[in-house]
Amino acid sequence: MISYINVIDWILIFVVGLLFGLAIKKGLIAFVLALVGFLIAGYVGLSFFPTISLRYVITKAVMIFDEYMKQVKFAEFTVSFSIALLLIGLAIGIWKG
Repeated sequence: MISYINVIDWILIFVVGLLFGLAIKKGLIAFVLALVGFLIAGYVGLSFFPTISLRYVITKAVMIFDEYMKQVKFAEFTVSFSIALLLIGLAIGIWKG
């Protein structure tokens, strides 16, 4: 039997997913715009990081991401109704945000 508390919890989980999706999309847009700004500034001749090349930064980021992905175990990921609602809210937040 489904109680009202469970339904309210599911609605709140969905809303949290929406808000996280919106925040992630806005953060990604800000990151991309900052990266474009740095690239344009570098092309013009301004240097914010004189000793660090873009290739070094990309290589380090890929290495960090690779090390992180080695630790993630996808086989142990179980999907319940609450997680499914959170992911649906996250996807809609990213899509519509």
